[in-house]
Amino acid sequence: MNATDVAVTGVAATDGAPMFLLIEADRGDSPPSRLAKEFSKTDCSWVFVNGDAPPDLPADSVVVTYLSDLALVPIVTAAAQHGWHLAVMPHPKMRHMRIGFGISPSLDEAIDDFLRAEKPERVDLLRCNDRPVLNAVLIGESAGLLLGVDSGLSWWDRLRRFFVESRKLSRYAPAAYDIVTEKNKKLQTAAVGIVVVEHGSNSLLSRRILEESSIQDGMLHALVLAPQSWLEMLAFFFRSILLRSGGAARMPAFAGHIKSRELTITSNRAIPYVIDGISLEAAKLTFGVAADGLSIYRGRYLDLGRDSGQPKEIYRIQSLPSLEARRDLILKPLPYLRHAATEDFKDLFVILRENARATPSFLVLMVLSSLLAACGLYADSSPVIIGAMILAPLMAPIISLAMGISRQDQSLIVSSLRTLLRGTGLGIGCAALVAVLLPLQRITPEINARLSPNLIDLGVAILSGIAGAYAHARQEVARSLAGVAIAVALVPPLVVSGIGFGWLDWGVFFGAFLLFVTNLVGILFSATITFSLLGFSPLAKARRGLFVSLAMVAAVSVPLALSFARLVDSQRIASAVEGLTVGEITIRDVVADRRDGRRLIRCNLICPGSSDAASTTTEDYRRVCQMIREILGDDAVIESTLIFRSD
Repeated sequence: MNATDVAVTGVAATDGAPMFLLIEADRGDSPPSRLAKEFSKTDCSWVFVNGDAPPDLPADSVVVTYLSDLALVPIVTAAAQHGWHLAVMPHPKMRHMRIGFGISPSLDEAIDDFLRAEKPERVDLLRCNDRPVLNAVLIGESAGLLLGVDSGLSWWDRLRRFFVESRKLSRYAPAAYDIVTEKNKKLQTAAVGIVVVEHGSNSLLSRRILEESSIQDGMLHALVLAPQSWLEMLAFFFRSILLRSGGAARMPAFAGHIKSRELTITSNRAIPYVIDGISLEAAKLTFGVAADGLSIYRGRYLDLGRDSGQPKEIYRIQSLPSLEARRDLILKPLPYLRHAATEDFKDLFVILRENARATPSFLVLMVLSSLLAACGLYADSSPVIIGAMILAPLMAPIISLAMGISRQDQSLIVSSLRTLLRGTGLGIGCAALVAVLLPLQRITPEINARLSPNLIDLGVAILSGIAGAYAHARQEVARSLAGVAIAVALVPPLVVSGIGFGWLDWGVFFGAFLLFVTNLVGILFSATITFSLLGFSPLAKARRGLFVSLAMVAAVSVPLALSFARLVDSQRIASAVEGLTVGEITIRDVVADRRDGRRLIRCNLICPGSSDAASTTTEDYRRVCQMIREILGDDAVIESTLIFRSD
């Protein structure tokens, strides 16, 4: 027997049970003064523990331990076998037992908890390959981050840990695992890490992740981390390491949760794992829970809340890779971008191929939306134009074209281009016909608003392309497509260019057509990238199409940049003139523009009095014009409206 009794003062009774204080002998430990003082008052046997063999103590003994995690493993095993009642005191090298069983890190608090306890509690004991688990079993990479093991670190230490873990990402390679539950539910998946615990009440794993967790329900929990991209894992590191103090712990989107009484994990190679800080390796891991298998004096942080009713097995694996996907993931470094699932490809491609066809419905909607937009533009009615935006079907073939470019699918590209050209021709033709038939040739504000596109319009198109591609790829947000159609407004500029063609006004035609082309290439470029980022095509495959799209964006950006520079210049000039006062005249509502290469200023001149006072303001008006020309140059053209204000 590797135990020696020292200073035995008699056998004290705790409800008739003998009491022992266990201390490690081979580490030269001596009990802290508070511990020695408290237990010297009682008839308690002090036992120095040597090696892995537990002392030979009577059944139903009260066993107080001041031991490290490593020394506690055989003691917990013996306690379960002989019915000892454990009272665990926090040792400097006891970390996992403290976390797993809610022991206070303060020795004074732990002693007080023991002295005040009325009786020990029966709790479950998790075993892994017949070894008791004090806290958790970690398999693979980074599963321990779910346990909150770094919750006490400073901000600088967490930042350093974040970069250390991030640098390891290039080495992450999902491994194949076969998992079988007590009820013979089988899972074949690929994962970078698995964490198994009996409960999560004393770590960040609980309350937000394992709400159905208790140390008295006879169940264990396994969380399977199965990210399918480098970016997913990086986001997990950011939440679990950097944001931990803000309560960011929650179930990652790429994790699965299994709750069962028993669990078996196998793999096609030896499984390295860490049990309570000890690194081991095995061909097979078998987990089981001994219900009420351990009697322990409750720590103040241990939640004993027993589940009501019969605990049910939980099997949430929807986010885990399937067996088919596992073949593409195992033993390969994580890709930077997630690959879309096969079912995502199937459903989306059916929709996109249908959208790429110039169906009768598409042609009818194109004609109706063009005519409706033309009426709205002539009537200067925003609601009518918005209705035409929603009705227009042009967004659909553009998104299909983006997918064709992303995957280099020639049939999808040709079909989408053909439909897009037909829709464009119909839009221009219908608008030109309306312009020829109507005896109106006035540029309304709605028409004028689409004649000078700039870089802001390109930004709107790029964002709309991202939103359109994402909405098509995610059915749950498909309802947002109407908002995307309104935001990008493809048909109105196309119709304005058709009106310009009908009027033979090439300034109107080219100005509006530039806006249409801006929207088109912006959507194509951003939607192509979005589909690649969502995993529908590797960026390497989409490289050629992206290069062409980027070249088109660069080409249209030149006139857009010039237009944006003019806009900035006009705003600067308007701000310089707005609010100036000369005599009794104040300049308001300034609009700066250019006409025939000369600066044009439109403004309102506000002066007190009535129209009878016009002669008294003539000199002030001349001074206003002179001041504006001094600011803008002698060639400035000034168009002003004189407004008399009567207070």
